[in-house]
Amino acid sequence: MQIDRRLIESNLPSKGFAEENTHHKYFYHEYEGRRTGIYTYTSHGSQYKTYGDPLLKQMKKQLKLDTAKQVTDLFQCPLTKDGYNQILKSKGLI
Repeated sequence: MQIDRRLIESNLPSKGFAEENTHHKYFYHEYEGRRTGIYTYTSHGSQYKTYGDPLLKQMKKQLKLDTAKQVTDLFQCPLTKDGYNQILKSKGLI
């Protein structure tokens, strides 16, 4: 599976992530106005215009998700902010 970096970067803020721009774009998850410690990042490099399975697998771990489908659903919008928060709650992470 391939996901466009711009799609990832545009959808994460609507899922409860605050963006910080450094040498990468970091996205920190916030819940009830506080950072949860969950984060991911995207790279600016031209070879990272699309994210394939290896990078999505790393993001899955960073985002504390269990399946590749959950990751793609988060980035492509079937998984809502509330749905993502519910997953984190069920794991005792927030």
